[in-house]
Amino acid sequence: MADHGTTRYEQLADEMAQAMLDGLLRAGDRLPSVRQTCARRGISPSTVFQAYGLLEARGLIDARPRSGYYVSAQKRPARAVPQPAVPAAGATSVAVSALAFDLLESTREAAVVPLGSAFPAPHLFPFEALARSGARAMRRLKPAQITSALTAGDPGLRQALRRRYALQGVPLAEAELVITNGAMEALNLCLQAVTQPGDVVVIESPTFYAALQALERLNLKAVEVATDPGEGVDLQALAELLTQHKVAACWFMPNLQNPLGALMPTPRKQALVA
Repeated sequence: MADHGTTRYEQLADEMAQAMLDGLLRAGDRLPSVRQTCARRGISPSTVFQAYGLLEARGLIDARPRSGYYVSAQKRPARAVPQPAVPAAGATSVAVSALAFDLLESTREAAVVPLGSAFPAPHLFPFEALARSGARAMRRLKPAQITSALTAGDPGLRQALRRRYALQGVPLAEAELVITNGAMEALNLCLQAVTQPGDVVVIESPTFYAALQALERLNLKAVEVATDPGEGVDLQALAELLTQHKVAACWFMPNLQNPLGALMPTPRKQALVA
């Protein structure tokens, strides 16, 4: 046993951790091999393996197959968890289109990073591969196919979607599947099916700006519900709102909520729809 009640391998691990803290070992540096450390310090291989294992468990080093041990990149300290926003009281009319269009207009500037919208960087698109695939598809396209999918949608796509849902335990009849031009059209159609102008819709606080645009276009009122940045909608707050307002619809994102990124736990999702 070494001083202060530590074992030999713990002492070795502490010495190396201190060397990293002092900047003597930096991110990406390769640690001496087990054989080298044994020879230099006069200790057994098992002691070195235990020390390196302890450093790896602390997240200070990484083991690379057939290469050795390397100092890990230092992780940034975790930031404090943000607190839920305080929702506005009462149902209010929505007017955000001008602001949303200003936001979208700013994305035309090359120097602007569009954090307000989930736009991929242009250089991430595989333009050459897309061009080849598009040309190949056009060569195979029959003239009659140009208009055959204008009503219910492409039959092959509909069959693939129904198969995917069936494999997930959600069998769909042919007439139950509706093909839309993106998620926003689907969500707008859902709102139109269950609301009338002036109706109240519950939204998360904060919510996706396009949701507010949809409410504005349909002349609907919004009432905010407290939303936890980590676990999504506060179900108790929602229950209280449902007793206070005649709510026609709720617009929620339980998975990776925009803009918070919240992921509602499965038990809360089940409670939400119960």
